[in-house]
Amino acid sequence: METAGALTIFERSCATKGLKYKDMLGDGDSSTYSAILESKPHGEDCIPSKLECIGHVQKRVGSRLRRLKSSNKGRKLSDGKGISGKGRLTTGKMDVLQNYYGLAIRENLDNVEEMAKAVKASLFHVASTEEYPQHHLCLKGEDSWCGYQRDSKTYKHKNGIPKPIVELVEPIFDDLADPALLKKCTHGLTQNPNECLNGIIWDRCPKTTYVEQETVALATYLAVLKFNDGDISYLKILEDLDITPGFFTCK
Repeated sequence: METAGALTIFERSCATKGLKYKDMLGDGDSSTYSAILESKPHGEDCIPSKLECIGHVQKRVGSRLRRLKSSNKGRKLSDGKGISGKGRLTTGKMDVLQNYYGLAIRENLDNVEEMAKAVKASLFHVASTEEYPQHHLCLKGEDSWCGYQRDSKTYKHKNGIPKPIVELVEPIFDDLADPALLKKCTHGLTQNPNECLNGIIWDRCPKTTYVEQETVALATYLAVLKFNDGDISYLKILEDLDITPGFFTCK
């Protein structure tokens, strides 16, 4: 359904809007983009490029770390301990790494090289301990996001990540620091507004109940009104129809 909808939007843009879309913002699913490339709605001279939703790219960190943890379950690492447990690769540590990855992207939108450096720095920053600080890649200076670089004398490390686990995680961060991927994130945009609109539509027209096209269309119209202007847009529609809204409707 998403693929068909995207194709319709791209194919009718010239006729209905008088414009061509040069970019497509999407998640990691390439089926929609592949369909647009195959369709070539704007001809050979205007092939849309694929932009990545930075929210979805950020979530790849958590997904890949969870797969890594699952695939190494029960295995003894080089220090004789497993990957799970207290002081190891916990859910909390994975969340922190994912958040730092997103921060590295958002704070370096104008510089892919610095973005990649910040991605790699985030792993070693989280892995650091009092005995073994690893902040060599962190931004230096008083304005740094890294507390150690702001003031190494007063900074107190939290529980870090053992070296054997860092060695397992590092290839993932090297992969996610690929400039080809990060270049698609320099726009700084997410799909959240679109997903929010989808949620408003399906609140009015649940997918669990079969309805005809007219009902889906009406739900979409009402959702767009609320998304753009809030509930007050419904009152404006009633006024245009010469219908006086009641007390509870206005409330």
